[in-house]
Amino acid sequence: MKQKPKTSLTVQQRKRLLRIALSVIVIAFVWLVFAPGRGMFHLHQQSKHLAALEAESQKLVQHNSDISRDIERLQSDDEYLEQVAREEHGMLKDNEMVFDFSKKKKK
Repeated sequence: MKQKPKTSLTVQQRKRLLRIALSVIVIAFVWLVFAPGRGMFHLHQQSKHLAALEAESQKLVQHNSDISRDIERLQSDDEYLEQVAREEHGMLKDNEMVFDFSKKKKK
């Protein structure tokens, strides 16, 4: 078999090859950054969403702990139970009356 002699590319062919290579690199980079469901942009959004969910989870754990403490206190502390019943539910003891001395608004 005869081998063909190697010919170098012309200047125009080199420029065209360089443009094609750069275009492929730019398209690959854009795809890497913005690929739907896999790109760096999506990854950044997901990490922000995860951080927000972790913060919300931490708040809910703290709220749950506060409620558990309140339940335990309501079950064991009679004075606290009476205070909550009076302040939040407006309950009175037997033979107790409420007098309202606030000024009534004129209509």
